[in-house]
Amino acid sequence: MDNKTISACINLAACICGKDGIISKIEEDKIFELIAIEFPQITSQSFDAIMDDFFNSNYQIETYASHLKDESLHDFVLNLAEVSASADGLDFKENIALQKLRRLWSNQVDG
Repeated sequence: MDNKTISACINLAACICGKDGIISKIEEDKIFELIAIEFPQITSQSFDAIMDDFFNSNYQIETYASHLKDESLHDFVLNLAEVSASADGLDFKENIALQKLRRLWSNQVDG
């Protein structure tokens, strides 16, 4: 899998995890754990670089979602985001963001 795809997955999960105002260490560790299972080629250094880029950006869910071109990864990313955001307790803002992403992707398929 190419780095842009891996980055898109991480950015979407981080965006959802951050909707409560902070991405906790527990959430970040969970994102890395699950990403490393799906994409074993990722290193902690490349993960950290992607996260640094995320923190230096100001994109919203819609932009990050548009960066993920591989529709076969939608279920993986939704699970990644939900499990990671739930690692420290799923906040209602994180839940709303998850629902928004589901609707975005559902509309792409339907519309």
